[in-house]
Amino acid sequence: MILFLSGVEVRLEPHAVHITNDAALQRLLNRQAEPATEKLVQEIISAYQQHYRQPFAINPDSLAVEIWGHVYVEQFAEYMERLIQSKLIEKILSPVKGICSVIDCGESGHDQNRWFWDLLAPFKSTIAGWLPVKQYPL
Repeated sequence: MILFLSGVEVRLEPHAVHITNDAALQRLLNRQAEPATEKLVQEIISAYQQHYRQPFAINPDSLAVEIWGHVYVEQFAEYMERLIQSKLIEKILSPVKGICSVIDCGESGHDQNRWFWDLLAPFKSTIAGWLPVKQYPL
């Protein structure tokens, strides 16, 4: 099932959600990334619960950190490509960007990387402090 939550495309399937990492997600995160992400995460958890009639067994902080990890790693890869402008760098970073284009978030036992995001989840507030902040003129 494909939904648009906070303007972001999210595909639900049993034990997993797939979040499209595109301009819509980046626009959302450009506005106060932490509260915008928390709202998106709650919408995802609620939509999953409503659709499958069971809770989505992922810690909300783990899901938030996973979203940030994919979005900002992809942005860094794109920045490095523009900065260095080398075919070799493009070739090295292309798979990274491909992996980050859709954020696959699965429950334990259905996502081989869940342990990593769960490990980072207790540091969500600290990680949020490292996120880039967009400055808009008043």
